[in-house]
Amino acid sequence: MAHEKKLQSKMIRLGQILRIFMEKEKVPSAWLADYFRTTPRTIQRDLLLLKESGFPLHEEKKGTYRLSRDLVKNLEVFDDAELALMVAMKNIVGQLGQPFQKAADNVLDRLYDCAAGMPVFVKIDDAIPLDAACINRLVKAIREKRQVKFRYEGKKGAHAVDLEPYRVVYYSGFWYLIGNEPATGILKRYALDNIRDIRLLKSGFKSIPENLDSVLKGSANIWFAEKTNLAVTVLIDNQVSHYFKRRKMFPTQEIKEEKPDGSLVVVFRVGHFEAIRDILKSWIPNMIILEPEEFRKDLLKDVKDWVKRQAEIV
Repeated sequence: MAHEKKLQSKMIRLGQILRIFMEKEKVPSAWLADYFRTTPRTIQRDLLLLKESGFPLHEEKKGTYRLSRDLVKNLEVFDDAELALMVAMKNIVGQLGQPFQKAADNVLDRLYDCAAGMPVFVKIDDAIPLDAACINRLVKAIREKRQVKFRYEGKKGAHAVDLEPYRVVYYSGFWYLIGNEPATGILKRYALDNIRDIRLLKSGFKSIPENLDSVLKGSANIWFAEKTNLAVTVLIDNQVSHYFKRRKMFPTQEIKEEKPDGSLVVVFRVGHFEAIRDILKSWIPNMIILEPEEFRKDLLKDVKDWVKRQAEIV
């Protein structure tokens, strides 16, 4: 059992190493040893196994390697476990001799082509460019439960941040770091592209909130909250009500009433009004806010300001 777990760990590491080579032009073996918290000799054996399995790894200079990505096909469509399986298959058939290796290469080529040319197309918004080194440091800090310190360049200027990092999350093309601010005990969110000079601190933290992942899954955007104690009630015109009946436009959407003309009374429960504000704006003019009055007035002010600015341009 222990041997099986050790082998699984090794194969997953090999898949992750392949992923790193697809994301970076050049990778020092010493960096890999530090990243995976293992010995340089172990990494050397891993790299040798990848080369023997047929992956085009080349030593650019002593201790620094590069993967000829133009010689491999569509590896980015596979996850770490699938990449590890690819390594295992190529390694096994390589030991069986040329006929088996050629046959296996043909099979794998068809798999790559099939995965890259799927009959189902899903459009996912392109994310903003990120600093891979920043991501790697954050992932390491989260795994090791270590606090981080960085400079954040927000709308109100740059300021220093000390944080217990919990999760790196993706919403609508933007990446964020979620964590607890030890000084205040407040759960904060920071856009990764505004983070600078990140450092891992020696001080650690005990644990990540158990319900954090479920809270994140239940949110449509970065304005998540543990408690959704605010209710927004809207009237949806019959011209677009079928969209709201076919799927939830927001995770907490609840249809309270379907009127004789086909219009709907819909309730959204949120922790912050910001969580639903822009979503509802996208349904103007086929939506009327019924409650709460404060939120209705705020949104009406936004619309009036926009109409005024638009009129000035015309």
